[in-house]
Amino acid sequence: MNTQTINKTGIEEIENQIKSLMQENYVSFKTGFLSEEPLRNLPPTNDKQQSEDFKLLDKIGHSIDQIIRDKKAAETVKNLKVPTWSLENLSREVTHRLMLIYAMLMHAYFRETLPYKNVNELMKDTSKKSLPAQIAVPLWKLSKITGIAPSMSYGLYSLWNYYKKDSNKPLSLENVELIQSFTGSLDEKWFVWIHQIVEITFAQAIPELAKASLLSVPPENDDPKVTEEIIKCLDKASLVMRDVVTVLERMRENCSYKDYFDKVRIFYSIPRNIVFEGVDELKGEGQEIYGETGGQTPYMHCLLATLAIKHEEDSYFPYMQKHMTHQFRNFILRFKDSKLREYTVNHNRNRILVRRYNMLVQSVLDWRAEHMSLVEDYIKVFGEVHGTGKPPLTWLKSLYDKTKTFLVE
Repeated sequence: MNTQTINKTGIEEIENQIKSLMQENYVSFKTGFLSEEPLRNLPPTNDKQQSEDFKLLDKIGHSIDQIIRDKKAAETVKNLKVPTWSLENLSREVTHRLMLIYAMLMHAYFRETLPYKNVNELMKDTSKKSLPAQIAVPLWKLSKITGIAPSMSYGLYSLWNYYKKDSNKPLSLENVELIQSFTGSLDEKWFVWIHQIVEITFAQAIPELAKASLLSVPPENDDPKVTEEIIKCLDKASLVMRDVVTVLERMRENCSYKDYFDKVRIFYSIPRNIVFEGVDELKGEGQEIYGETGGQTPYMHCLLATLAIKHEEDSYFPYMQKHMTHQFRNFILRFKDSKLREYTVNHNRNRILVRRYNMLVQSVLDWRAEHMSLVEDYIKVFGEVHGTGKPPLTWLKSLYDKTKTFLVE
């Protein structure tokens, strides 16, 4: 057995490594994967045309719900022009603000021009659909820059779409507002607020999970100080996940089942086989892109990666990461080969360690159980068989069953 020991200096080195890793990949100690302060408006620039376009795009973004009610999404798209200014070298904040506006307008456009009754109907239509160049070209370019798939993904709609009502108070369900929404309804806002508060709640667990994962290398290390430190990390992360599930359980308070299904959910999905007009590199080939879904949240992928819970062979799960930024994928990839579970198995005589590891796995199961319950009430009861991001609803049960196999005996 490896008898490598660790001291205070070694732990500090790991903590500094985590700090650098988080900073390099824009993962915040305060808000986790949630942007610390998204732009509510695009800034003025020295380019007159760009500044005018920024003002117009902001106006569209802030009034997207009214544009939808007036059935003017197609008209709005038609009146836009493909940007003549460069989308390169913009700040990270501006890039994401721009992409959020274009992406939400894309979903509104398809909702107006292809008025599917539900996602089941949308899934059956495999014919090609064209996205006008006015949106397609900038959205495709922004996708290349950010790494986020060219649609209204979770990474835009939730992580870059909020502000605090009172800037002097902490972010909370009582102190959060959306920058822009499809319907302006409390049902839609509450649905997103829950996800945003889940993100900021989980933020405290990220450095603890990263630390536990890095400490578990090599997995045969018998230093009791390492085991003790890992237990502390898992303990803290478990408490955070308990709070995460508690926040998720509040979804039903202000989000009506029927209003969500009838008025909100359909905006999150997009049709199949989309042709991005004006994007020469695609050569007119239709693209299959998933709609917005909570399965794209980086925090769950981070949790599973650090715990070494594998879904790599799953039909849908790996594709969810295509709706994240390059940096978030890089951060999660750093823990792809986590030895935390192997370490726990190797030290299974330490019952506290095993219990703490299993507590975190159980928290994933609790989260999945609540998620399946929400899907039952908000989607399945209305006759749908597909999730918002297009996978079949039965997929969720398969994820739950797979997760159970990672509990350590």
